[in-house]
Amino acid sequence: MIKRQIFFAGFFLTFSAALSYYVNSSFLSQLVGGAKWLGLIYAAAAIGGGGLILSLARFHLIEKIGWRRLGCWLGLILAGGYLSLSFISLSTVQLVSFIFVYAAIVGLSLLLDLALEQASRDAATGRIRGGYLTVINAAVLFAPLVSGATLDYFKDFRFIYFLCFIASLPLLYQFFFKFDRSVLMTVNFAASKKLIAPNLRRILKLDFLLNLFYFVMVIYLPLHLHNNLGFSWEKIGLIFTIMLVPFVLIEYPLGWLADKRWGEKEILTAGLMVAGLATLPIAWLTSTNWLIWAGLLFLTRVGASAWESMKETYLFKHVTAGDIDVIGRSRLLAPASYLVGSLATFLLLKIIPLPQLFTILALIILASVLISRRLLDTR
Repeated sequence: MIKRQIFFAGFFLTFSAALSYYVNSSFLSQLVGGAKWLGLIYAAAAIGGGGLILSLARFHLIEKIGWRRLGCWLGLILAGGYLSLSFISLSTVQLVSFIFVYAAIVGLSLLLDLALEQASRDAATGRIRGGYLTVINAAVLFAPLVSGATLDYFKDFRFIYFLCFIASLPLLYQFFFKFDRSVLMTVNFAASKKLIAPNLRRILKLDFLLNLFYFVMVIYLPLHLHNNLGFSWEKIGLIFTIMLVPFVLIEYPLGWLADKRWGEKEILTAGLMVAGLATLPIAWLTSTNWLIWAGLLFLTRVGASAWESMKETYLFKHVTAGDIDVIGRSRLLAPASYLVGSLATFLLLKIIPLPQLFTILALIILASVLISRRLLDTR
């Protein structure tokens, strides 16, 4: 029962966030006067999200407040942030609301990860994590299509954020009325202070690089397609929906293979190679044929879905719910990658054109194969 509830909450958390994933950068760039300043906004959001995760561990907030109650508060912050973005036109309030929304998403994701890990057995980790990733990625799948069509019709970003608010209501309902009050009320913080083994450090490095990949793709790819190549938001939504299909189709089967047939190392390495090689042409491809772009981006996500599924499986086979320090560090990598990526792109865009970010990203991904090859497989 608890797994189904976590899957349900994860779906609506992800769906509410995904509706604005690929339009946030365009919306925020209007507020701050161009894409070159986006890095600073995302850096501030990353600091907010990272600070929340550090506070959860440092001040034992899950123990003191309670897992469910903390989820309720973060859910209210999330919904309130979406409402602010929908109805308040002051740019300062909108920027602050965006930072609060980002931090709430990071915190809620960590809470659900901890609860799912507590409810999982190591022997089935690949299937459970693969199933969870499939559910939340199913939430992502159609979100770009919905937001793209909405934006093309209404020509106003505020309608997107109001849809995000509506989509967050089932998440609030789950935390307030469905989750048992005793879920993860205590965490063994003493156990979380153990040293991180070399293989876990390697998987955390790959986790950081995956989040860096997502940062560049989510923030700068829509800007490239819309501003540089002239695709409509409706067409971008269609391209991104096709692009995201691999996350729904292959992550659970790969988790099953990692449990039953192979280890994670081989699948992870292959995923890195595919993602890197498919990212490389983005910088110089000037075609305005949406099918070509959909096919190329589909390949990037075939690689990324193998990368994501295997790093999650590997990580959660080596930790328990009590290892909040390790799990927290993993979830801290998303805001950390946004912080590093934000500052790096802020500087890079002063000297290179936006498309060349994808060349640099591809080379980083291909170089990361050296890290994956050093992993000690679980099989």
